[in-house]
Amino acid sequence: MLCRNLLVLFVVSALLVIGCRDRRLPEGDARGGDLAAGRRIFERKCARCHSPRGDGKTVVAGRFPYANLIDGVWRSDGSAEAIEKQIRRGHDPMPSFQGKLTDEEIRQTVVYVLELTGGKRGPRR
Repeated sequence: MLCRNLLVLFVVSALLVIGCRDRRLPEGDARGGDLAAGRRIFERKCARCHSPRGDGKTVVAGRFPYANLIDGVWRSDGSAEAIEKQIRRGHDPMPSFQGKLTDEEIRQTVVYVLELTGGKRGPRR
């Protein structure tokens, strides 16, 4: 009986651990393929406003500057989750990329943006 109870406890504990594992995007995950793919997506979809360097020094429709992504100053906390949310939902004047980029492309873009920041997280805008 004790052995059966221990087995049940072990199975329930294992399921709980598996169910509660961290499902966030990898913070600073700069695997070569993801980083290269993220850079290509950034250059195609983001650089027009944020500049190829990510510093926001560009003029689009008379607006200057757009958000600087390399200074570590964010509207959010600068985490992978927050960056993903901003890409998906957008915010004025940034458009939403939900449905325009796949989940994988969004994840790769987040990896690249985190690489641009060099891990800096300063104060919020």
